[in-house]
Order: sequence, then structure tokens, then C-alpha cells
Amino acid sequence: MRINTFGKEWVILLWLLFFVTSSPAYGDNERIIFLHHSTGGGVYTEGSVANWFQTYNQDNDTNLQITSRQYPTSPYPWENYPYDYWNLWINGACNSNDPDIECLNTLTQDFEVVVFKHCFPGAGILGDSGTPSVSSPIKRLENYRLQYRALRDLMDEYPNTIFIVWTLAPLHRLATDAQEAARAREFVDWVKGDFLAENGSHPNIFIFDFWGIVAENDPNPANGQVNCLRYEYEGSHTDSDSHPNESANVVAGPAFAERIVEAIQIFTEGGGATSSSSSGGASSSSSGGASSSSSGGASSGSSCFISVLSSW
Repeated sequence: MRINTFGKEWVILLWLLFFVTSSPAYGDNERIIFLHHSTGGGVYTEGSVANWFQTYNQDNDTNLQITSRQYPTSPYPWENYPYDYWNLWINGACNSNDPDIECLNTLTQDFEVVVFKHCFPGAGILGDSGTPSVSSPIKRLENYRLQYRALRDLMDEYPNTIFIVWTLAPLHRLATDAQEAARAREFVDWVKGDFLAENGSHPNIFIFDFWGIVAENDPNPANGQVNCLRYEYEGSHTDSDSHPNESANVVAGPAFAERIVEAIQIFTEGGGATSSSSSGGASSSSSGGASSSSSGGASSGSSCFISVLSSW
């Protein structure tokens, strides 16, 4: 009887060993959708995001797959502010038969990580009216917060999907004023702080601090203006176009890619949702999530979802 029981224990042990070693590693084969407009396209192209993942996969024997898609586009207006994600995914303006306005429930079936951000006009925030409305397209902090809370509740319904939310893209100093720029910074700080601290835990939602990379944080810079696009990242010093230049994209692209890998690792290890560092690079979370680099490996486990929505 003892010999028979001992034999069964070895059979079970060998079966478990085979299952563990033959199961795909978590983060090895994730599909990533990057939804963006022109600023996101600049980061993706000039920041060589696709090449970064190709190198990462070769160095780490992984198969992370990133897809770039402009979203939303026609028949929806060329707008991707907090109201528009709420309108598309919650208010029913989406249509999964059209990839340009696809609904979140089918995006999560085809991909494992979702990341979203807004066009730089999203930083043109008006003062509050005192009558906030989740269904208002007017850019105000009071409306943004309601729309983000509704989107957070929606993302909570997809606990096996990783969402990465970009902080705002700042405006050129010639396209805004000090009060408007300060309101944009206030929303960025709220997203990096209270947004994920409210209403329990949100372990599948992460922040990529794009603002921290391209915005001027010095209150008295030698050139430029605080809370605006950094002077050295302006495409022109005499024109108000707020698209970050190639120098900005070269810095932001790898930081963005690293943050995606880090989010997978933290999610796998149960570290919970965190924000990236103010410098924009991948950083350790307060709960101890390890940072990743192009030479680091993604952790093992079940599959996750990375979708990326970007700005102009």
C-alpha cells in the first residue's frame, strides 16, 4: 500500500512539473493594440517602438506583438478626449464591425494590453462651471474626472486586461496661457494620484507619464514656460503647433515600450497598479514591482491585455 501511494505521488509530481514547464510564460506572447492619433504616431514611429519590441523579443525569447491603429477615426470625429472614450465605450457610440470605432468588449477579445491617451488639445481645459456632467464634451476638470471615473469602472470589469493610461500631452506655450496650463497639470496630478486611489484597488490599470517626459516642470525655466511643452521639444519656437518634435519622440518611444513590459511584469507578480516616474521611464511601484529594461524578461503566468490609446 505504501509503495502504491508513493508511486501515485511521483506521478502527480511529474505531471505538475510537465504542466508548469510546458505552459506559456505570462507576458511572452501578449498582443498589444496602440490606439492613437498623430502625437502617438510620432512617438510610435520616430521613437522606434516596433523596433524596440523586435529587439526585446529577440533578446528575451518572447513574442510580444504590438499593433498601431489610429483611433477613433471616421465615421467618428477626429477627437479622442475623455468625453470621447466615454461616448464610444460607455454611451454606445462604438461599433465593433468597424475597427475605427471598435467597442472595448471586442478589443479585449483580440488583445491583451490596452493603453490610451488624448490629443494635445485635451490640455486646453476651461475653468469649472460648478455643474459637472459625465456626458458633457466641454473640456473641464469637473467633467474629466467624472468621465475618467466611469472609464475606470468599465476597466474594472475586465480584470484580466491590462490598461495603460497616458497622462496628457502638454500644449505649446504659444497655444495656451498660465491658468489653462496649470489646470492641465492639475488633471495630470489627479490621474497619477487619486484616480487609482479612489474606490478600492485597480490592479489592472497603469499610468504612463507622458507629461513627465515632454512637459516643462521647472517653474522658472531659462526658455519656455512651466506646464507647457518643453522648449527643446517644440517643433518651432515661433509657431504654436503642439506636436512634440523628433527629439521628444526619440526619448518617449523607448520609455513607453519599457512601461508596457513593466506593466505586464507588475500585473503578473500581483504588484497592483502604479504610475511611471516623473521622468517618463519605467519605474518601480510602491508595492515593489520591478522595473524592466530592454534586456529584462517578462514574468510568467496567465495571459494579460495591453491596448494603447494615444493622442494627436
